[in-house]
Amino acid sequence: MKVYTVHTHPGDADPMENAILIREGFNFSAFLLSGLWALYHRLWLGFFGLVAVSFLCTFAVELFDGGPEMDFALALVTGIGFGLIANDLRRRKLAAKGWKMVDIVAGHDETDAEHRCFERSKNSRLRVPHSAAALTSTPSTGSPSYP
Repeated sequence: MKVYTVHTHPGDADPMENAILIREGFNFSAFLLSGLWALYHRLWLGFFGLVAVSFLCTFAVELFDGGPEMDFALALVTGIGFGLIANDLRRRKLAAKGWKMVDIVAGHDETDAEHRCFERSKNSRLRVPHSAAALTSTPSTGSPSYP
């Protein structure tokens, strides 16, 4: 099963209407098409970072008189590195724009995870909220205000 984080914009009337699910882990499309992927998701700093790393790799190949093997190895390492951090860059960009991570869901694919997320949010709206007196701060709840 794949794990997704759910992000909503708090200013929306129905936050789940425009919810964005971002998958945890390695992003294969960001690995294959690093620069295009960054531009598509409007990650300008990520794109310019990739360009800078590419120039540094080219400079390193020229400096150390490396051949096409060294060039390929550096491009491969750069692509793997970007594939590992690509989804985290998207999360940081959404957080900077005011989006909140509201849930973590798992599913066989994104559609299944969306369905589980919407079911969970629908059920949470129907629940009766606990009274403040019923909430007790204990070590088991993990509350940081526990004395």
